[in-house]
Amino acid sequence: MGKTVSLVLSGGGARGYAHIGVIKVLKERGYEIKSISGTSMGAVIGGLEACGKLNEYKEWLADKTLFDAAKMIDFNFRSGLSKGLIKGDAMFSWIKDVTKDILIEKLPLKFTAVAVNLSRQKEIWYQSGNLYHAVRASSAIPGIFVPVEKDGELIVDGGVLNNIPIAPTMSDDTDLIIAVNVNSNIENAHPIKFETTKFERFWENKLNFSDDPKGLTINLMMDYIEKYRMAEYEADVMINISKKLCGVFDFHKNKEIINVGKITANKTLEKFEKGEHIPL
Repeated sequence: MGKTVSLVLSGGGARGYAHIGVIKVLKERGYEIKSISGTSMGAVIGGLEACGKLNEYKEWLADKTLFDAAKMIDFNFRSGLSKGLIKGDAMFSWIKDVTKDILIEKLPLKFTAVAVNLSRQKEIWYQSGNLYHAVRASSAIPGIFVPVEKDGELIVDGGVLNNIPIAPTMSDDTDLIIAVNVNSNIENAHPIKFETTKFERFWENKLNFSDDPKGLTINLMMDYIEKYRMAEYEADVMINISKKLCGVFDFHKNKEIINVGKITANKTLEKFEKGEHIPL
């Protein structure tokens, strides 16, 4: 019997596809995932794993091209871009269809999706209720996706206050807390080799928020918040993936990103199993 795990998955846009590779490796190495806590893309991947739909999602992604990804970007012209650049309905439509009316409390393992109530200025843990609504709220990146409105209050991406939500797992009866951070400030050890067309270069330039003042501000705030939260709550194992791996909207690179997740997870877990020190 392998060790039981509470798995913590960070947000990070398309980089969050690395979580799929990490989950595959954990299972291959005999770890049993008993609990998942996730923010933003981490909540999406974690929620799909919790309800048994992750393999279907991976297969659905497999043949998606950049043009397919572009068609999922439904710009928010009607209600005003100030609320968010993208509505998100098209991007989340498949997830909505497959999760349907699944309730979090009915899942076979404990699941937490972390979001933030801007109106009340507080962190929210979705541990019951509709699974789709929870992951959608957790993924509403401020300034990029339109916030979710509930009872007149605005709900946004959990990364605003807690991008690596370890706290919800602290009371779990599991052997290990393993956290995956796809926004790590480390060098990119696994550059993605991807032949780009003129359209792909245009896409990456136009939807690259790394040099945008709003994006830089959010990243800076998240970095400092992550350091504070990590000092407060520590994982037993931290799997770090560079934020330089790819852009937030590089969804068409899913196969390559998933593979980086596999490689990184295997290397990190090998060190952990040998008793070697792993930097947090």
